Amino acid sequence: MKLLKNKKITILITVVVMILAILFGVNRSLNRLARDVEEMFYKGVPIEGTNDTWPSIYQHLENLMLSSLDTASFFANHSELSGEAEALILTRQKLMDADGISEKYIAYQDIQKASTMFIDKAETLELSESELLVLIDFQTVYRGASLAIQNNEYNAKARDFMDGASFIAVLLKPLAFVTPPQVFDS
Repeated sequence: MKLLKNKKITILITVVVMILAILFGVNRSLNRLARDVEEMFYKGVPIEGTNDTWPSIYQHLENLMLSSLDTASFFANHSELSGEAEALILTRQKLMDADGISEKYIAYQDIQKASTMFIDKAETLELSESELLVLIDFQTVYRGASLAIQNNEYNAKARDFMDGASFIAVLLKPLAFVTPPQVFDS
């Protein structure tokens, strides 16, 4: 207790407590901001000036997974496409099982490769009318999802999540152990 009566020690303790409180506050604020940005991956990026959001990357991935399953199931017994259909099912499962945005991106790359291989091979075959309709539907979903994901603003929001933060928060970020939002690319 004698130590606390010393004015220099009291000031030092006060300064240390203030610094720790500021770092704690910056940590909580910026990590919350990062979580809010990551939520846009699943729920969509807000459209400025409205209360609406653009479809999320996750929604496009779900559409692609559903279409992959439908297409692979339809062509599973097709002698010339069964291997490619099996690859679609396996990469779809990998995407479903992926945890986190970065893992989902890696799995998305795999399903893109499997989809491209499937489409490329199917286009070289003589398909029945019903098979051709399923292939065209899959191509439409695959290309639409790929284009929408490519043009989605989520990655820009994730990279620039500190844009709205105060100067002090930006300055203290390295000391506050902030985990930035994951981006959906390499």
